[in-house]
Amino acid sequence: MPSHTISISDVSYVILATIIILAIEALAGHLKGARKRDFGVTALCFLSNASVSRPLAGLLIGSIVATFLPAHAGALSRIPIWQTFLLSFFLMEFGFYWMHRWAHEGQRKDSRLLWLWNIHRTHHSADHLNVSVTMRQNIFWAFLVPNSWIVGLAVYLGIGEGAALALIVIYAWNLLTHTHYRWDDRLLRHPAFRALQHVIVTPSMHHSHHGYGKDGKMYRNYAVMLSAFDWIFGTLHLPMGRPSRYGVPGETPRWSEEAFFPLTKVIDALTQDRTRQRPEMEQ
Repeated sequence: MPSHTISISDVSYVILATIIILAIEALAGHLKGARKRDFGVTALCFLSNASVSRPLAGLLIGSIVATFLPAHAGALSRIPIWQTFLLSFFLMEFGFYWMHRWAHEGQRKDSRLLWLWNIHRTHHSADHLNVSVTMRQNIFWAFLVPNSWIVGLAVYLGIGEGAALALIVIYAWNLLTHTHYRWDDRLLRHPAFRALQHVIVTPSMHHSHHGYGKDGKMYRNYAVMLSAFDWIFGTLHLPMGRPSRYGVPGETPRWSEEAFFPLTKVIDALTQDRTRQRPEMEQ
């Protein structure tokens, strides 16, 4: 019987794990503070990404890679999987750290990256953190996040198995840091654990990133798994408790804008133009 090889399709098992963990959180009473609107936006984002955005992103990235590297299909296929896993893992973590950081730079007043923040803020706008938030992404995020491009390139070069394994490991850890239950709370005062947090992201660190007020630091802790990048580049924050609040301060955008920005802006502009033209045509 042939042995099973790891592929991108195996990421679906992580999605199944997300649903199972969410059910456990619900049964444990950890979702009592969550709003129905937030679950609605999350469900819309998940369905839109799964059915439209990610397939289109895959086709786009695959076409671009094949166009610019026509003679290199399968060129790295002989490299052992453990090496391609490590290469993919570090590239994904490093690339995501900077894309994530740039997205939050867009929060600053008069930033040129405001458009990027408006796409990413969907992930932050839920005012109750639980594992479902991992699936809460604007439909254009899949086209921008480095992981999509790294996986597309890896598959084309013949090292898709290592890249898939790296993606699964990162996604699985992402689930553990988004759960409402923070398994590291009792360890925060231990010096050895605080030292470990300089290398590995834990739930309290990512909760801090999703919060504001006391112990909420949205401008810190950008890494998914390797907090060493936050430590090296000066964005590490080690909290002592939960943030005062979760979400994004200020007015909440329309649900359609959270899921489909900037498409909604284009539609709004076209609608306004038509509204202005009607009185002119009637005169």
